[in-house]
Order: sequence, then structure tokens, then C-alpha cells
Amino acid sequence: MARQENSSTFEKKILSLKARIRYLIHRYEALTFIAALVVSYTFMEIAVLAIMMDYLTNALEVQNQRIAAIVTNLQDALSSLFFVVVSLISQTYTGSFTMITFCAAASIEGLMLLWTSTSPSAFGAVFAAIVFLGIGKSGQKLSENFLEYQLEEKMKTKKQGEEDGSTQDRNERSLGHTIFINIWLFAPLVVGYIITICLVFIFYDVTLEDLFRFAALLMGATNLLFLIGSLGYSRQELPVESDLSKIHRIFSTALGKLSSKYPTSPNSYYWKGYKQQHTYSRGEGVRLLPRVPRLFRWLDKAAIIKEEEEEKEDSRHDRESLETQERKKKICTVKDVRDVKSLVHMIYLGLTIFPYSLLMASGNTFFVAQASALTPVMNKKGNDISILFLIKAVATDMSNFTCFLISLAFRNKQKPRVTYVMFERKAATITRIGFGITCAVICGFIAWQVEIRRLSSKVDTTVALVPQFLLLGVTQGLVDGGLERLFDDHVAKSLSSFEDSFSELVVGGGKLLIIPSVLIFSGWIKETIDTSHLDRYYLMLAIMNAVLLLAFAYYSVTYAYKEVCPEDEKVTTEQRLDHAHQPDSENTYQENTPPFP
Repeated sequence: MARQENSSTFEKKILSLKARIRYLIHRYEALTFIAALVVSYTFMEIAVLAIMMDYLTNALEVQNQRIAAIVTNLQDALSSLFFVVVSLISQTYTGSFTMITFCAAASIEGLMLLWTSTSPSAFGAVFAAIVFLGIGKSGQKLSENFLEYQLEEKMKTKKQGEEDGSTQDRNERSLGHTIFINIWLFAPLVVGYIITICLVFIFYDVTLEDLFRFAALLMGATNLLFLIGSLGYSRQELPVESDLSKIHRIFSTALGKLSSKYPTSPNSYYWKGYKQQHTYSRGEGVRLLPRVPRLFRWLDKAAIIKEEEEEKEDSRHDRESLETQERKKKICTVKDVRDVKSLVHMIYLGLTIFPYSLLMASGNTFFVAQASALTPVMNKKGNDISILFLIKAVATDMSNFTCFLISLAFRNKQKPRVTYVMFERKAATITRIGFGITCAVICGFIAWQVEIRRLSSKVDTTVALVPQFLLLGVTQGLVDGGLERLFDDHVAKSLSSFEDSFSELVVGGGKLLIIPSVLIFSGWIKETIDTSHLDRYYLMLAIMNAVLLLAFAYYSVTYAYKEVCPEDEKVTTEQRLDHAHQPDSENTYQENTPPFP
């Protein structure tokens, strides 16, 4: 009898699961079209863009390693810079859908030009292809963000009907939604890896012409599916002002007031309906939190109204003139200034990890040159470069997924205060980035040793490169994901959409820096890999990462960990009336954190 009841219960669970799957397919079928586009981008990144250095050096007979490295990194840098431009346009004018379609079309054009360039008479087409692929690659992150946004919009409808219940039930449902979204985001990457594996190990006899043609057809088909699914997408609301526009407005306004003195009272700042709090005294003036290094303290001046001796008696006329000044971008609110100041610490942290971006740029160029000089043994056709980059990509995503699982393990842990939770998350994220840079140091030392052994003919197969590609992927997953998490925790929520642009600027800066590095270190990086001394270059990268790891640890623990962007609170009607009878000294909120030197 008990067995029959257990069997009946099991059958009910199976039927419930089947019904749930049908519901998900019906409800989220439009999202599969976005996911398909992400799949094609993943395939293009691993199977096409990863072999550009080898393609330029061998297939097109560009026998100058330095030129091939410059061109390859130029394509990567253009991709990062174009992403910032495309992201700005999508936020300000068009929305993500239009720009994703534009970037996908550019990718198709670039892949078709690569396909054309396989003909000896069409050599110049590859340089036009690099420009189009640089534009098209910027649509990959946009597509992933668009997929995440559509998933969250789908989940919102469901969440509205699940507000009832205990706090524990709501937390469990929120956890389930988080896991569900991450599975959706991870699935297209897995499919892209599977297609690459099939191409490398099953259809290993394909030529470069076949590869580029297949990639162009895949991108075209998935872009068509993306367009077909447009009727099922949720509409994105464009912000009133883009993040880059806000940052430019604050900087330009503050520059116009450099000669102004800091006020001695919080009343001389433009609060615009927010409480006069979160300030600190320095010298003879009052400054705004968060504290920033001396180079950016002048940003507070963008919110200064006027000198105290110039105050007018007619406060109503004063408010009207301030609103006019704000429209003319002559003054900014305290809240906007604070939001932009919260970004300063991330800029300094980004400068401390630029050797990491140099290592990542070297992975797309000189690591590939090493693989080209060794004997391929991983498959019959010799497509070992794609396999090595597949290993790197899997290591990157597994690092991100492992960090996500670790964060879930501590999600339900009870915390005494919200502030404690924030500091704990910051500490965990800083540790994650520090461990990632440590992996970068180890990767540089391993690449140094492998290159020494290759030059002495002690290493002759591409298997020797697996550890450094594996560590390169782990480094990317830890550092890039950590930067995104730290940006979320440290920077004001109003600038959250600037997160991806900031990451691309940090990494893209390293890709641009490697171009002058190739010219500066001409004694180490020569026309061919066998006449070069890449071992010295790798050793230099390892040492630079180790030194600036100490700088990152010092700055992040001393400043970024302690400083928090305060949340401004709006003034209620009652508080506004009480405020008129209180002295200025009661409105200044003093922090106990030590000031910057």
C-alpha cells in the first residue's frame, strides 16, 4: 500500500514537472530567440575571433608578428570602445533592441568579409572585417543584458502575485528566481560550447572558408530569429539622462566653479528636497560624502549655490533661480554629485589592475603565437587554438558559476545589521578580485617558464599551454565578475547601467596599451616568435601584476572598503517646517572614518 502511494506521488511530480516545462516553453519562447543570438556570439568569439592572430600570421602570410599583434588588439580595443558608444546610444536614443540588431548586422558583414578574405585576391577585406567585427562584438554584452532584462520583466508579473506569505517564503521564492535567471543566462553559453566542440572534434576537416561561412550563416539565422521574437519582448523605458551625460554634466559644472570657495554651512549646497546630512568638515569648509582622493575633491563645487555673504532674503526667488540654473547646467544637486563621486574609487581600482588587462590582451595574441609555433596534437585537423580558447572560456564561466554558488551558500545567513552585510559583501568581492590577480601572477610565471622551455626545444606540443590558458580563464572570471559585483556594491544605484561600460573601459585600456608596448619592447617582441624573447615579456607582466596587487590591496582595504555612498533621504513636509527653526550645526552629519591624506 505504501509503495502504491509513493508511486502515485512520484507520478504526480512527473506530471507536474511536464506541465511546468510546457508552461515555461509557452511563456518564455520569445526569450529563446535572444538566447539563440547569444549562442552565435559565443561561437563567433571562440571559433573565429580567437584565431585572428594565427589567421593574420599564417593564412594571409603576414609574417610580421608585431603587425599581427597590433591589428588583433586593435580589433579587441575597438570592440570595447564601440561598446561604450553603442551603450550610450541605446540608453539615450534607441533602446537595446535597435542597437543589438545593428551590431548583429555588423557581425554578419564582418564574417562575410572574412569569408571573402580567404581568397588570395581579396587580402584587403580582412582589415574592413576587423572594423565590422569590432562593432559587432560590442553587441554580445548588450544581448546578454537584454536577455536578463526580459527574464526579470517576465518574473515581475509572477512576483506580484506572490507577495503574500512569510518572509522566509518570499526569500525562498527570490532565491528560486535568481537561480532560474542564472540558468537561463548560462544555457546559451553551454550550447555555444557544444557547437564549437562538434566543429572541432566531429567536423574537424572544415577549412577556414567553411568556418567563416558557417559563422556568418549562424549569425544571420539567429539575428532573424531575434527580429521575429520582437513582438514578445517587453518594452524598455529610456532614462531621462544617460549615465555618461550625468558624469559629463557634473565634471563640466564643477570645472566652471573651480574658483569658488567651499562653504562653511550645508545650506550653501543645492539639496533640492533632500535632507542636509552626510557631510564632513575639512579645513574651513564643509564637504560632501563620500570622501575621495584629493584629485577629485573639487567635484563638490558643482553643488555650491553661492557664497554665504551673497545670500538673498527672498528664498522663493532663490529656489526659482536655482531651478533655472539647473536646467542651464550651471548647478547640480547634491545627490547627483554624490552619485558621481561614488565612481571615483572604482576609477582608482581600475588603474591598479591595468597589468591584468595587458595579460588578457597578450592571451589573444602572444599566447596564440606560442600555440602556432608548437605541434598541434589535440585533434586530427590541428585546431588546437580553438580548443585552448574553449578551455579558457569554460574556466571563465565555471569561475563565475562557482562564485555564484558560494554566494548562495551565505544568502540565508542571518546578519545583525544591513551595514554589516554590505561590508561583508565588499570584503568577499575584494578578496575575489585579489585572488584573481594572484592567478594572473601565476599565469604570467607559467607562461614565462613554458616559453623558456619552448625556446630550448624542451616543449614541442600545445598541451604545455593548457595550464596558462586555464589560469587565464580563471583570472578573467574572478576579476571581471568581481569588478561587476564591486561596482554594484560601491557605486550609486543611479549609475548601475554604467557598470558594463566601466568594465569595458578598464579592459579595453589594456588592449590599447599593448600596442605601444609592442613598439617599446621591440627588443623582446620581434617579427617572428622564434627570434623574440616573450619569456622576458611574460616575466615583466607577472611582476607588474604582483606589484600592483599590493597597490590594489592597500587602496581597496584602506579606502574602497570603508567608504560608502550614502543614501540621500527626501525631506518630508513636517521636517521641512522643523528645519526652518533649527541652526545649521544640527544639520551636519559627521562621519568617523579617517579623511583622505
